[in-house]
Amino acid sequence: MAKKVYYSKPLKYFWKDLYGTQKNFTPDFTDEQIYIALKKNLLTKPVGIDETQESRRLIISGWDLWREDSKGDLLHIFFLDKQLRDFLETTPLSDLEGIKKFLFQNGQTRAINHIYANEIRDTVVYQFAIHIPFEGEGYAFSLSLEKDGSLELYYSLGKNGGLMSNKFYADVIKKDDSVSKTHASIYSLAINTIAYMNCFPDCIADGVPHDYFDYSENKLAKNLTFQVSERVKDIESSSLSKIPHFRKGHFRLLQSDYFTNKKGEIIFVSETMVKGKAKTVSLSEDIDNFTSSEENPM
Repeated sequence: MAKKVYYSKPLKYFWKDLYGTQKNFTPDFTDEQIYIALKKNLLTKPVGIDETQESRRLIISGWDLWREDSKGDLLHIFFLDKQLRDFLETTPLSDLEGIKKFLFQNGQTRAINHIYANEIRDTVVYQFAIHIPFEGEGYAFSLSLEKDGSLELYYSLGKNGGLMSNKFYADVIKKDDSVSKTHASIYSLAINTIAYMNCFPDCIADGVPHDYFDYSENKLAKNLTFQVSERVKDIESSSLSKIPHFRKGHFRLLQSDYFTNKKGEIIFVSETMVKGKAKTVSLSEDIDNFTSSEENPM
């Protein structure tokens, strides 16, 4: 009998500990009334001994993301293979400026309440959650392009949360401590998930996995399932290995006018050395022209 697959739960802390507790106290409240009541409490309650203004801000950001989820407005992404998460975490953001340009052109513009700046302004945002097979805690992300040009990420993983910009990412990737590595990998995961979705649309399917039987799921949620593209697998890997091997490379935005039909698309550029021979390819139909293009990353 095949092993039963279960998937991690994004925002579980907010659904169980915050919403669940409040719902027990006020069972007649709607979800929106619960959101408003707890949001007001978080904004006005004095910071506790074991809290900081920053940790309180993270809770508020997570609670705002919970609201989107409760309304069915948060995109849920199911990875069929947990190694896809590892691949996206470790794929370097070699063209972050290009990806930022893509995000700005393709994101959803919404009126966002910037709490500590005390203003509401239109902001380009990407909000989504990731479910990983055979893990307990899922990821939830809110990416926003700020008016100073920075790309800010809020993430939730279990009871932990973080807030970082691309400027902070540029610093942490130079460090070797475990905390910095964690921040860097989560930032890469968020950006590369969006890049992967746009680079390999043939690997993206609507709906939840066929073996997903969670009767508590939000029926309003928008769901996508991600498969691993054959184009990012290492063809040199052993067929006997149970763990997929992935190509080394990075996602890149085509910006040159040379690529008339491809300009504005995200591609994956593989950078691998096998047995002393260069095996560098771009997963673009225009690969033969890359050597004469300004888009050549080599």
